[in-house]
Amino acid sequence: MNEQARSLRDMLSRPGPVVSLGVWDAFSAIVAAQEGFKLLTLFGSMASWSMIGKPDSGNITQTEMLDAARRIIRSVSVPVIVDCDDGFGDPMNVRRTVQLVEQLGAAGMYIEDLARPLRCSALGGGRLVPSDVMVQKIRAAVEARSDPNFFIMARTDDYEGLDEVVLRAKKYVAAGVDMILAIGLTSKEAMAKVGKEAGVPISTIQAAGTRMPLLPRDTLAAMGFKVIFHVPTMFSAAAHAMRQAARDLKADLDAGTAQPRVMPGPNPVEMEKMVGLDEDDRLQVRYASGSCKR
Repeated sequence: MNEQARSLRDMLSRPGPVVSLGVWDAFSAIVAAQEGFKLLTLFGSMASWSMIGKPDSGNITQTEMLDAARRIIRSVSVPVIVDCDDGFGDPMNVRRTVQLVEQLGAAGMYIEDLARPLRCSALGGGRLVPSDVMVQKIRAAVEARSDPNFFIMARTDDYEGLDEVVLRAKKYVAAGVDMILAIGLTSKEAMAKVGKEAGVPISTIQAAGTRMPLLPRDTLAAMGFKVIFHVPTMFSAAAHAMRQAARDLKADLDAGTAQPRVMPGPNPVEMEKMVGLDEDDRLQVRYASGSCKR
């Protein structure tokens, strides 16, 4: 029994919207969980930026995503959803992807109907595969899971108009997915239309600086969106802080006589405690030579 998948199902069965925060490694997942987020998502964009330093256009491989997912899932007790791009290939590849992600203990995953090179419609410049091609991938995905609680979503992007988003949402749920992730809706009115007319379980993303509007949680919930995925919030903040820290340190070093300033943020001891130093110390004492009691 996949406890994380069952936990996600229980979460979604309750009234009100569910918010998921985007993470990219074990440390970001630990921070998000410690700050009270009950559902996390590993997005391909942040994995691609952090792991291989490449754009999110299909550069990252199945193996690399699974490696990142494994470390995240093992680091937290809250459910984790894994972004699996286009399933990393044809329906047979999708089957294998589902089996591997489920074996990791993920709560769920999603695949998208983008054509390669993958280009998120929140940014623009991409295209979709025919919906019948996506349906076959969905069939393969649903048939591949061993635990019916394992949550499978299909993502569709607004590249062919709102009516096509609605049509694909209905078609993909009929093919067997549990929820639709609708992306690239460029106005509040567009989001309201899709949320109202889809008539199926539906979710969306929030990502500052993209073509999509940022809206309050309750507004999105009233439109019909059950899950709201906040994508780069922590990553953007971390990237900004790292760049500023590097600039400040470089300026201090170039000055030659300036004492390097102390950057804001947890110190090494505090970070060690964030990732379990106290428990590690307890176990070190427990397993020290001569200290074990029968």
